[in-house]
Amino acid sequence: MKRLALGLNALFLALLPLALAQADLALSPARLEFALPFGGSAEERVVLKNGLLREEALQVRLLPFALDPRGNVVESPKRNLCPHLEVAPTALVLPPGGSAEVRVRVKAPQGEGTLACLVVFSTSPRPLERGGVRLSVRPELGLAVYLTLRGTERPAFRAKVGGAGESLPLLLENPGNVLERVSGEARVFDGEGREVARLPLEAVPVFPGGYRELFLRPDPPLPRGRYRVALILEGAYGRYAAEGTWDVP
Repeated sequence: MKRLALGLNALFLALLPLALAQADLALSPARLEFALPFGGSAEERVVLKNGLLREEALQVRLLPFALDPRGNVVESPKRNLCPHLEVAPTALVLPPGGSAEVRVRVKAPQGEGTLACLVVFSTSPRPLERGGVRLSVRPELGLAVYLTLRGTERPAFRAKVGGAGESLPLLLENPGNVLERVSGEARVFDGEGREVARLPLEAVPVFPGGYRELFLRPDPPLPRGRYRVALILEGAYGRYAAEGTWDVP
């Protein structure tokens, strides 16, 4: 899989916030999720808004993608929805402080589980100087589009919690064929069984066949010691629970 440095022509990830500062784009909604049987079709519209008082020209391209264990976008052809997606227009100009509507249409192919495509809106290149080096950057914004092929779902999910460190380690595994998006909390108990913390987890996506590594940091930090943790999660396909111990140094 190829990692995508969206927003940059040069491979300097540290410059991404600076590149994005030269554009102010917002999408509503932030993602699209469809569920269709084979041969079915659907259409949605998203709104792109330009927050700057200058005109912004955009080009559209499609990329098959997945998420790596840290939640970064990576290019992956394994569950490619892009050939079955139509986006119009493919080029547009946003007026200063204005907005435009983009149509996204999907037709369900043969297959199984969840397919994905990233609709990337690219601005024109612009110069950026950093440490005496002049670079060309291209701010970009991505719209994640998912299609789950109805009747082919085989959900499966595993969670592990516990370990050592100031932050609580979590491992979320998805051996199934559908996207899992889970929310919940980790409840932390001391040696006497008293609850000392609740650490929330909000809408974390885990790709089919993939896994996520997460670390939940309590605020304020917990005192040194061993704690028991009960993890309770919920998603579209059910509720999940796991228990473990956490050693805080």
